[in-house]
Amino acid sequence: MPIESLFSELSNLPNIPKVIQTLIDQFKRGDSSANDISKNIQMDQVLSAKILRLANSARYGTGRKISSIDSAVVLLGTEVLKTLVIASGIVGAFKDIESFDKKSFWRDSFMVASISKLIAKHTTSDPETAFTCGIMHNIGEVLIHMAHPQCAHKIDQLVAAGANRCDLQDNQFAFNYTQVGAELARRWNFPDQIITALRQQATPNQFDRYSPYAGIIFLANYLNKAFKANTPPEEVLANFPSEITRPLGINLVSFFESVIELTRAEDDIEAILA
Repeated sequence: MPIESLFSELSNLPNIPKVIQTLIDQFKRGDSSANDISKNIQMDQVLSAKILRLANSARYGTGRKISSIDSAVVLLGTEVLKTLVIASGIVGAFKDIESFDKKSFWRDSFMVASISKLIAKHTTSDPETAFTCGIMHNIGEVLIHMAHPQCAHKIDQLVAAGANRCDLQDNQFAFNYTQVGAELARRWNFPDQIITALRQQATPNQFDRYSPYAGIIFLANYLNKAFKANTPPEEVLANFPSEITRPLGINLVSFFESVIELTRAEDDIEAILA
């Protein structure tokens, strides 16, 4: 089953709203004022509501009611806004799927994205690109569930029992979630480095040219799974995928201190999913 057939079966291919793409472009340029960003945010009612909700949350709340986007933009700052806009745009592009735990899926994606962003800060890679790679890393899974829900559910059960997802999907469909995600990123006109990262994330060291962002996704996935399983720190270190992540040049001592802080911090996923 060629990958094109999957996309032809999806009559309503998810699209990122134009205003979200405009905001992402603004952040990339780095020359937009808070006023410019605020004006574009106000063009999207859903995004505006999420930003106001976050600005008034316990994490960012100042003790007074934030009722305008202008105030929220100043309060939250560019870095938090970048994260919220990218995540909100990607999450909002997908509708609910029957028998698919959307909340759990996006919570997991957001955590991988947050870890990816943190990893990038300890390398020469761009943190926002790493975050986008992380939030997109298993996006192919959503499309496979949309097109083949019953088979996808069975594969999920086998993966939970220890099977390899890529192997099962290759066997059933002749493609896997990494290829599907990369193809969606291509159709969304994402940069080549993100497309490559999504395609190579499962086996970053098996390609002729190493993708730092693929290595970042691999490491973020490894750490996220370890933290979810409450794996002891010594076991996490003992099984650390150094052969795959060595090219990233991470200072492991300072990095692990930062990761521990991240896992203890509140996240912004509720504002994005609401």
